[in-house]
Amino acid sequence: MRLRPADPWRRAKASLAVFTRNPLAMTGVMLLLIFLGMAAAHPVLMRAVWDRNTYDPVVGYDVEIFPHPSSPSARHLLGTDTLGRDVLSILLACTPQTLQMAIIVAITSAVIGTVAGMASGYFRGWIDSFFSHIADVCLLAPAPLVMIVIGFTFDIQPLQFGLVYGILSGPGAVGIVMRSHALLLMTKPFIDASRVAGGGAGHILLRHLLPHMLLTVTGAIFANGFIAFMGLSRAQLNWGSMIYDSFTYQAVNATITWNVLVPAALAISLFAASFYMIGRGLQEVVEPRLRSQRT
Repeated sequence: MRLRPADPWRRAKASLAVFTRNPLAMTGVMLLLIFLGMAAAHPVLMRAVWDRNTYDPVVGYDVEIFPHPSSPSARHLLGTDTLGRDVLSILLACTPQTLQMAIIVAITSAVIGTVAGMASGYFRGWIDSFFSHIADVCLLAPAPLVMIVIGFTFDIQPLQFGLVYGILSGPGAVGIVMRSHALLLMTKPFIDASRVAGGGAGHILLRHLLPHMLLTVTGAIFANGFIAFMGLSRAQLNWGSMIYDSFTYQAVNATITWNVLVPAALAISLFAASFYMIGRGLQEVVEPRLRSQRT
């Protein structure tokens, strides 16, 4: 039985309705929108509102306040750090780089995982054996651990971090998921498999790859923040580097800068949580049993 042209739209509307009714998923969407707004707000504020000498996230210094760090005020909503820099400006400036890294990780791991999984399932033989061994290595040496070693050795930028993390994670967990479904498709005619899956390859990519891909991003976010927190990467602004700087400069004046620690830690946690929540919401869309468990 052929699907009517309206059927895909009807399924899309039904899936959107399920997703929007999931409070966890919608919370994730709202958090992600907030971070997108933060990324867009910083350059606008620097051009139109803030004085660069005072609010520059790297070299800014407020000469009208002494001593530093200072508590939150109308002039500095999150206060200043030990070096006299505006904490809110630093927090906002870190957001675009983290977003860039997350997107690169998602795309890279998705492409590599899909290619590896599909090649293994279709060609079998030595190709399947090769990618299986690569997957074993990736699972035995998790991407976050490898990235810590790389971060200790090199000054790695967000774009490079995302590419390397995606290359390491793609053949592992993502590739294994795609391989299992490629093998399933190869056991029966593709048309029958498409009918069972409700949409063929697109259905499988949406149902199994996309949620797992978003969960992979959460690991990258925490790994990137941890590397900066340990002081292993000093090449760019990072929420983890804000925490590192806070502890480092504590030796200067013996003051714990909670106005730096708390916002940075919350930013890392909530940004990673937004991808996790959206991924869980997508899983509920495509797996009805999860819906029944929640109700």
